[in-house]
Amino acid sequence: MAAWFEKKELRRFPRVEMPVRLFITPEKPITDLEIFALGIDYFPSSVKNKIKRDHKQLIYWVNHIQEQKDILEPVFLQMADAAEVLGASVEMVSRGRNPLNDEKMLEKITTNLKTIGLISSLEEPAPKTHNFLFEMEKKLTHFFRLLFVSLHKSTSQKYHSFNPEGHKFKIDEMTKKFSQPSFQKIPLVQSIYFMNELVSDYCYAFQEINLDYFSLENPKAWEKRQVNISAGGIAALYPKRFLPGKPLKSRVYFDGHDRVMEVKTTFARYETVQSKAAELNAFYFQFPHSQDQAFLEMEIEKYQLDKMNAHCLNHQFLASF
Repeated sequence: MAAWFEKKELRRFPRVEMPVRLFITPEKPITDLEIFALGIDYFPSSVKNKIKRDHKQLIYWVNHIQEQKDILEPVFLQMADAAEVLGASVEMVSRGRNPLNDEKMLEKITTNLKTIGLISSLEEPAPKTHNFLFEMEKKLTHFFRLLFVSLHKSTSQKYHSFNPEGHKFKIDEMTKKFSQPSFQKIPLVQSIYFMNELVSDYCYAFQEINLDYFSLENPKAWEKRQVNISAGGIAALYPKRFLPGKPLKSRVYFDGHDRVMEVKTTFARYETVQSKAAELNAFYFQFPHSQDQAFLEMEIEKYQLDKMNAHCLNHQFLASF
């Protein structure tokens, strides 16, 4: 069977791009291992490729630092190693393993809870660089502390998550301008920029797995996503990949209705969208009740009519001038 979203007009159900509050999760999480797990891949090709690219750029620019390279290089490399530990922990949790039960991982996590080792050594010889890396350290240790508490309080039946409401980090504002052309040939500046990009890659993976656990019990946290949807299925961009062969459940909430629609779901396929560092995951719906399918079709038609009416009103407004 061809993927439903590739059929264009030769399809059973009309489909449309529209925003919905969506949460998809495995129907049966992993509950017989060390820690409650969902069995989702948080490091698919799109994420791995971005990590690989950012790491390669970091090493390239660090190797081109001319002044104080002997004291700067070890600090950058140590921070990169610490970020990888966070990522390795996320990967272990996704497979039902608790990193705190691994002696080496426990040591690495506890080592990074407060400081990232060598950063303080830059305070006197390289104060400006130290300021940047100190703020980056605050960002990374923030997630290590959340990770440690989650792992400590979680069991095989329940994962301890945190409210994912945005926590802003000063380093992200400090490095934003470094992507501008005037900074793109300065090795130290680019080293700092790609160091923060690499740290962010792993922090985003932690945030995504935490959001999935938090969303299990908090429908209000479901993100409104622009999806491709029909009564036959749905396709949505995620920074993760759902695994084939696992029964899934889709929960869809439409604003204006005090109702969550639950649909049995089968994973159809994925497509890596590297330009957005995300995966296009596509799913088939299996409606247990015909009224749910009718409700979804009605909502799709209503959205199309509202969009058409808004377009007509806008056209009439512009024609009046």
